[in-house]
Amino acid sequence: MAISEAERKRRQDELDAEPWYFGIPWGVFRQMPVLEQNHIRQKVAQFGATKVGFWKDCSLAKCRRAKRCCGFLSDAQRKQGYNPAYPPCARGEEPRRARIYFEGIRPYGDEAEQVPKYAGRASDRGEGE
Repeated sequence: MAISEAERKRRQDELDAEPWYFGIPWGVFRQMPVLEQNHIRQKVAQFGATKVGFWKDCSLAKCRRAKRCCGFLSDAQRKQGYNPAYPPCARGEEPRRARIYFEGIRPYGDEAEQVPKYAGRASDRGEGE
């Protein structure tokens, strides 16, 4: 069943109004220049890189001094094919990018999937005696 043009526009407007990174709505984010979008994505990836500890062996002295990831890709790194959504400490290596995502960023977004480490005593939950 085809949807009407008005319904399609309503759905798109609803999607564009949803918040995204740092509270920026999707619609506003998509209208930004690509370099600015990548800058925002790198800011998010910096949180994960810091948590994983990539600042310790980063090639940028400012990251090592600050003891956190605070670097952005240079034009030369972008031209070499580094992923524009990740900071320089990812070094264009897939395993490092995967660690930033799975160990650094993803745990913050999966509240529904997280299981408590301790669910209380069995007697408190009403299970067997």
